[in-house]
Amino acid sequence: MRRLKIGVNQALGAVGYQLVRTDTLGRFNGFFEPVPSSTVSPDSRSAAMQPRRLTLLPAANTAPAMCTAHAPKFDPQKTPSQLADKIVEFQQNGVTVISTNPEKAATFRETESFDRDVSNRHSAWDWAGNSVAPYTTDLLTGIPSPALLDYLHGLFSGGDFDSFFRSVLGCPAKVANVRLVRSPPHETDGVGPQEWHSDGCPSGVIRGVLYLCDVDKQTGPFQYRDSAGKEHTVLGKTGDLLVFDATRLMHRGSPPSHKTRSAIDLVFMPRLPGEDMKLMVVGMNHWPADPFFVKLPKERAADHNVTTGRAVSLY
Repeated sequence: MRRLKIGVNQALGAVGYQLVRTDTLGRFNGFFEPVPSSTVSPDSRSAAMQPRRLTLLPAANTAPAMCTAHAPKFDPQKTPSQLADKIVEFQQNGVTVISTNPEKAATFRETESFDRDVSNRHSAWDWAGNSVAPYTTDLLTGIPSPALLDYLHGLFSGGDFDSFFRSVLGCPAKVANVRLVRSPPHETDGVGPQEWHSDGCPSGVIRGVLYLCDVDKQTGPFQYRDSAGKEHTVLGKTGDLLVFDATRLMHRGSPPSHKTRSAIDLVFMPRLPGEDMKLMVVGMNHWPADPFFVKLPKERAADHNVTTGRAVSLY
């Protein structure tokens, strides 16, 4: 189904059109107002459950307005911000590092459980994500605790980060995924996020890594290639938040050679005006195919089918 949707959109794009859900268009234009459930009649509920209508629009052959490489340039003189230098750095290079609370990060390194492999127990057709079967034994993952989620919600709801996301995305952000990732030292070649790649994020979706340990050259630091193809290595301290445009940059988290790397992998995406800040936890998935109509996938129980790559159920 996902391939069919992509094929239809590509075919329409080739002749200058795009297919948009009518209610999505309404929300962008400010015409969509949610109706309280207490005021909705049974007949209205039945109508609301009908398939959403689609609208065919002319598509200009230009870069998406929310693509960070084409976002309006931030002017620190006009919009003062504690993170002004980080905003400018991100817009120039597509990557920046922001310091947060190192004591909190060190605490979560010891208290969080990295007790899962990389099998995708939340596999769903409308989310981009890894395969059901684990693709490596060199990575461990975990589901964040309520205490960690509360901390991250407060951190990213603060004024400094609000101004950062508004400046680099042009709008406030929410967190599409939070997952724990730990990589023990290994000598094998990197696979998955540890090999060179660029992500196929929708426009406006950017990535983050919050380090729970110091990251030096032996701990598998983040690496990226600039527009000239030159490789850069980014080191970090406990509590540092690496934010990067994963579609704009070829990148990898290099394989740790001598030390274990512990981190929190994050996906940031735009949120609509009036929408509350929230964090989603969707395991080894990455981002929803439609960021504005998100259905959270349910977790499947781990069973023998995971090792064969066969999903018992999508939800």
